[in-house]
Amino acid sequence: MPWLGVEDGEKSREELGGILEELDLRVLRYREIEVKTSRNWKKFLIAEVAGFVEGLAGVVAQRLGRTSLESGEHLILGETSARLWDEAAKVVFPDGEEELVPIFRYDGFLDLRLPTERVRGLEGYISIEGRRYRLPLSFGDLVDIYSRSREGLDKVERAAGVYGVEKILSREAISKIRELGRRREEVKIEIDYETGFVFIVRGREIITKTIRDYVAELVGEGRLERAKEVYDRCPTELKEDIVERLKRTYYMLKDIGRSELLDRVEEFLKVKLGLELE
Repeated sequence: MPWLGVEDGEKSREELGGILEELDLRVLRYREIEVKTSRNWKKFLIAEVAGFVEGLAGVVAQRLGRTSLESGEHLILGETSARLWDEAAKVVFPDGEEELVPIFRYDGFLDLRLPTERVRGLEGYISIEGRRYRLPLSFGDLVDIYSRSREGLDKVERAAGVYGVEKILSREAISKIRELGRRREEVKIEIDYETGFVFIVRGREIITKTIRDYVAELVGEGRLERAKEVYDRCPTELKEDIVERLKRTYYMLKDIGRSELLDRVEEFLKVKLGLELE
């Protein structure tokens, strides 16, 4: 629906309503938005009307002596046939100067409408499976979309990739998704010192490796305290096996040249285990 508005003031609704009545335009509803113009952010009282508003912002600006605004199909920027276009608002200042400000981006490929960075107080939407969802989406919206079709969730993911996650998903939705991700990635580690094996359970996946290799990995990651804790609980024979493995790694790295990994192995053997190295 077309919009006609005026910079908000004490009697904006009465003044704008009077002009709209004279122009025989039926008001469907009022709303307040902010628009970033060349003369900073301005707050407008907007009337959504039934009728044509082309050129009327200039009439309102002249009559009320305040910055006015109009928007509608006559201010589409681009070709709708290309399935990507912007809708602008024409801002008219009291001195007669005009400018176009893009306020909405329409994407026919993803079936969405997004407010631009130059407007506040407007909501976007995305249409999925014939249903329109407000943007940014809540976590409940995501659950509903997923329950309807996997393709719908794919569309949300594509939209987030194109326009940014923060514009497509609410903070609450982002937070809950991250929480679920952490839960899925929770890892349980069981160490069997008698058999010399480590069992790593991640979801339904079970990874098995030797304690010797596990300690070497911990050292490589710089987790020296954890590596020492595991090492101390090992039987003597396994400790010797771990030291032998790390020494071979140390001398191999030393031949190649100093590296971050070499420094970690050296610190573990010398500082944590108190061993002498040639």
